[in-house]
Formats: sequence, structure tokens, C-alpha cells
Amino acid sequence: MEIQEHSTGTVIVFALQGRLTLEPFGRLRDRVRNLVEQGGRHLVLDLSGVSYVDSIGVAELVRSQVIMSNQDGQLVLAELPTQISRLLQVTKLDQIFARFGTAAQAIEHVAQTDA
Repeated sequence: MEIQEHSTGTVIVFALQGRLTLEPFGRLRDRVRNLVEQGGRHLVLDLSGVSYVDSIGVAELVRSQVIMSNQDGQLVLAELPTQISRLLQVTKLDQIFARFGTAAQAIEHVAQTDA
């Protein structure tokens, strides 16, 4: 899995590419921790490039959410592939994540809550 990062004002976007599974376990969590240590508090995870996610990948998303919320930060998901959306619904985790159809919508929402 690759993580491409860019920022729009105070909002950081991590665009994930590839498989969110056991193999890259910890990579997302480490990037989120690094972001928080650098003072970042507004994160959008663009999942449009994620081709597959398993239970370990879902755990990475939850851990990232916990890291951000423990630091009074905000993490939102954007452009969820159908498989991820269904997995979050089945596990009831869709209730803890704010989700948006596009990264632009997610960025706009986070930027507004930052104002």
C-alpha cells in the first residue's frame, strides 16, 4: 500500500493506493501518528485507490481514527469503494466514521468545522 500526501490549508489528505491488509499493517497508523506529532489535526483518507481491505485493514482505519480523536483531531473518509463501505456497515463501524462521496466534499466539511 502506498500513501500519497498533500495538503489544502490545514487539511491533510492521505490518498491510499493498493491493498489495506496485513502486509502493510502499521504503515497508516505510523503516518497518522507522525502527522499528529507535527501538529496536524485534520485528516481526510481518500480510499478511492484501495483495491481490497480485510479485517486488519479495517483495524488500521479504526486505530487511525482513535489516534486523531485522542488528540482532538478529525479524521474523515472519502471515496469509499463499495467493498469498504459494505464492510463498515456490516461491522457497524460506519457509525464512527464521517464519510463523503468525494475528497473535495470531505475537505470542505473538515475545513468548515476548523473555522
